[in-house]
Amino acid sequence: MNAWKHAALAAILTPAAVLADDPTSPPTPWSGDLSAGYIRTTGNTNSTAFNAKGDLDWKSAPWENQLKAQAAYGSSKGESTSESYLFGDKLSLDLSPEDYVFASIDYLNDRFAGVVSRWSEDVGYGRHLIKTERQTLDADIGGGASQSRDAGATDYSSQVIGVFNLAYLFKISPSAQFKQTLHIEGGPDNTFINPVAELKFNVIGSVFATLAYDWRHNTSVPAGNVHTDTITTINFGYAFGKKPT
Repeated sequence: MNAWKHAALAAILTPAAVLADDPTSPPTPWSGDLSAGYIRTTGNTNSTAFNAKGDLDWKSAPWENQLKAQAAYGSSKGESTSESYLFGDKLSLDLSPEDYVFASIDYLNDRFAGVVSRWSEDVGYGRHLIKTERQTLDADIGGGASQSRDAGATDYSSQVIGVFNLAYLFKISPSAQFKQTLHIEGGPDNTFINPVAELKFNVIGSVFATLAYDWRHNTSVPAGNVHTDTITTINFGYAFGKKPT
């Protein structure tokens, strides 16, 4: 697992080192943030741990590419109690001011969950339902395939899936915002439901703090495992770059 840890942390830390924000430079198509902090999990895992998150966004109309990565690790009395890694990449193309198409790939590995490892690939159509200075709401729907491995299993099982995504952002004030996302992958063998709520506050300059709640539910898990895992995080981070207007 050390290789996974190093790869995940490198994916998160590299953008900050390469793309640090320079207030004197013109707007760049790159933006993102890097954060780390305390994590508490419930469900198949009950522990406290360290976590790190990174997001990197490239936007050059009509294209946009969104990368995300997350790594978490916890231990108790010298033994690993939680270990998870997440990576996602979503490429979208605006067809009009309201409509877009997308293609995405996601990977989730959670050593202590009922579904230990999952890949998913999908394409689809989306719409910018709300697009103002204070609020945005995007919804998209698509289809694809997923490959997952349950706890205790050695082989992956595949299924055709339908995908639904919802992303809402509300700027409460110049220094605070609320973000709610919802990701659903549904297939004949299992449906994965993942809403994430995040409250973000500017502390000073590009430094921010977040409070987030991540809810992960699988409708089908091996016997002896619970269906739902939750992750609550309190993080401090640094934002860099600025999207062109």
